[in-house]
Amino acid sequence: SQQLKYKKVSEKQFHGTRKMKTISKIWYMSMNKVIVTGGAGFIGSNLVKRLLDDGAEKILIIDDFSTGKKKNLHDSSKIHLIESKLEDINDLESQFKGYDFCFHLAAGVGVQYIMDNLSDSLLTNIQGTHIVYEACKENRIPLLITSTSEIYGTSEEKSWDEETKSLIGPTTKLRWSYAVSKMIDEFLALAEFDSGNLKPIIVRLFNTIGPNQVSEFGMVVPRFVESALKDEDIIIHGDGSQTRSFTWVGDVIDYFIKLSEMETYGEVYNIGQTEEISIKDLANLVIEATNSSSKIKFVSHKDVFGDKFEDPTRRTPNIDKIVKTTGIKPSYDIQRMIKEIVEFKRQD
Repeated sequence: SQQLKYKKVSEKQFHGTRKMKTISKIWYMSMNKVIVTGGAGFIGSNLVKRLLDDGAEKILIIDDFSTGKKKNLHDSSKIHLIESKLEDINDLESQFKGYDFCFHLAAGVGVQYIMDNLSDSLLTNIQGTHIVYEACKENRIPLLITSTSEIYGTSEEKSWDEETKSLIGPTTKLRWSYAVSKMIDEFLALAEFDSGNLKPIIVRLFNTIGPNQVSEFGMVVPRFVESALKDEDIIIHGDGSQTRSFTWVGDVIDYFIKLSEMETYGEVYNIGQTEEISIKDLANLVIEATNSSSKIKFVSHKDVFGDKFEDPTRRTPNIDKIVKTTGIKPSYDIQRMIKEIVEFKRQD
């Protein structure tokens, strides 16, 4: 582990003397064979596109299409696809052989999907992730792991930074199972790092939006936009006073790539946007952006999810650490994000 720490510091200093363009070139010269688990999903497909655009030589995608879409896959001879759940693949170690870096994005996503597929989601998040760790350890492959803002639970602290204590609800509220599974992934990754066995970078994603995001698993922005474009009622779960912050997927990908270049192993980062908006204001913004005649309708969480659901009143990150580390700030405000998504949905 001391050797890993020395290598991390010396290479960070080396990268710091060069411009961004040179850094990217160096990164792709040494990491041009990349694994993306969940590569057909919303964020994964946007990441794969970026990797191809930046000159990656070979990309292994693993996706079972539980939430990912085949239409998101890019037609490229550089892509090799394994259509399977991670936990169903025999000898993942041999599949990973020869690759330089792993972006581990595969997970059950979306409140609706998690509530409807709890056992499968937990197996993928815990067992599947453990298998990925073992394959990366065997092949000495560093990896970036996507965790979640859900692990903060219903914390009432004003600013949620990476050291904020979690306030998770009881096990009878099944929503929190996702948060706990991701916490296990983080603990395991950091334990392996401390033992010198794994080189992980952990990112906690807050609400991310952009092209290729679907509405069918409860994703609020595409759901609102699709309803508005059809002049249908926009359904808000709860009274709409709960606030969220939304981050553009392109900014998320920028952070992924930059953190990988910098080799910030053993670190945890929030990735999000600090601009808060209430869900009711979000719905009105979508109606305005689409020039829709949709009406807003409020439905209780219990009517939608039963009594096993609990919803935080707000969720907004402190991103000082990742901005200081990478020098990158979120580039899109919510108005621009909505405009881009409306155009995408109109052409989809």
